[in-house]
Amino acid sequence: MNSGIEEILEFKCCNLLEMNLELIFQNLGDVPLPVPNKFILENGAEREEFANVYPPWKQTIAPRDYASIYCSMDERIWDKFQNVIITDEKGNESAFPIPGNYQ
Repeated sequence: MNSGIEEILEFKCCNLLEMNLELIFQNLGDVPLPVPNKFILENGAEREEFANVYPPWKQTIAPRDYASIYCSMDERIWDKFQNVIITDEKGNESAFPIPGNYQ
């Protein structure tokens, strides 16, 4: 109880350290949705894909529920991008602005 995710994962199995970024997804629909296991950062001219996320296996979000993915992110890299792009299972992209990153 009241343990951080890093402490739990390090103790349990994975020795995952310095995971400082959490992306939280909410399913607002009525059908289960897959959770992305990668994401793209974009600033108009530049795009960089990040697939080294935890958990790496497929997850599904039940209707009106939440799920998260975690990764280690250098703050200097994060700060140079304006949007997080998520790709669905059909290849459609959705862009979400990063609050405060409007260079």
